[in-house]
Amino acid sequence: MLFYLLSTLTLALMAVVTDELQRKFGLSAAQVGLLTSAFMFTYGLVGILAGAAAARWGGRVLAVSCAFFVVGSVIFAFSSSFAGFLGGRILQGLGGGMVLPVSSPVIARFLSPEKRNRGWGVFASGKGLGSLAALLVMPSVASVGGVRAVFLLTAGLAAIIGAVTLVQRPVRALPEEDGQAIKLTALASDLGAVAVNPKVLLLGLFNAASLAVGTGVLVWTPDFLMERYGSSAGVAAYLTAGLALAQLLGAPSGAVAAERWGRMPVIIGAMAGMSVAAALVGVAPGRGLVFVLVVLVGFFSLAYFSPRFAMIPEVVARAEQVGPASGFINALGFTTSMLAPWLFGLALDHGAGYVAGYLVLAAFGAAGVAGGFLFRSSQGPWQVSCGKGVH
Repeated sequence: MLFYLLSTLTLALMAVVTDELQRKFGLSAAQVGLLTSAFMFTYGLVGILAGAAAARWGGRVLAVSCAFFVVGSVIFAFSSSFAGFLGGRILQGLGGGMVLPVSSPVIARFLSPEKRNRGWGVFASGKGLGSLAALLVMPSVASVGGVRAVFLLTAGLAAIIGAVTLVQRPVRALPEEDGQAIKLTALASDLGAVAVNPKVLLLGLFNAASLAVGTGVLVWTPDFLMERYGSSAGVAAYLTAGLALAQLLGAPSGAVAAERWGRMPVIIGAMAGMSVAAALVGVAPGRGLVFVLVVLVGFFSLAYFSPRFAMIPEVVARAEQVGPASGFINALGFTTSMLAPWLFGLALDHGAGYVAGYLVLAAFGAAGVAGGFLFRSSQGPWQVSCGKGVH
């Protein structure tokens, strides 16, 4: 959960430093969007390798993640060009992309099936906490020390969180009790199996919808509030922090709802609500309604986090496939959703306006809803069967 907090914090920092990057360093809206897209691309790209590494070395891989966070944040802090900022974001993305696929097999191993919904709910709360830290604490840091102070503080937090997490015995435990490494040939076979598993592909689509809508709203709404309503950068970030607070509430709410009504109804309903709320942000009359809609986006985007990731052990054939499948889902989600912030910025640069940008985000959510109905109607050997999978 602490590592997921760190991952979300680094992703959300663009909402805090966008104004300074454009004003002081002359970055365009598309370049700012590209910084987030680069983070998301490398976040997704490293997921499959991280999941495979976790199947062999367990939670120890988080030490590498921590190193990427620290080095990437330091590079960003001391850069003054787009190339330097881009390099820092790429390294941060590599660190963030390792968190979920490495944590997934640890959760599957140490939590029984009936406790995984709530376990993932606790893990997902890190997303809301990370966004809150970015939007409530970092604006004050930025006002005092600018971009450099924000990213140096992030580097320090990464070092502390890495130390706290890696002292935990389950994190350091090897996947096999005898400590023997899993064969690389078996890992390759597992990767091939999850890559052609339709359920895994659809879970990747659900992940992409959440990331595209939630991240796009988080990154661009502060600028929208400043341009449309004349809000200051700090006030805009604080208003957008409602999304982070809603995420913090959405994660456990979704876990409880999935236990009561089932996972797929919660997944489809949350994606539909998220899409509608995102589409309405650009046409909302007044900051109050914008705030309400942003809160709804945050709540729904995290309400189906727990059910979709708790489902992974039940859609793969073997326990060793949980890590690779998590990485594959992460990779699909981030490589697909990375287009959203860039397309939003492109719409602004070409004069289409914020309404078009928010509709682009809503389209990602609508695609997820369509995939949800396909998931429910699918039949065959990869049909979800509760009670099977990792025990």
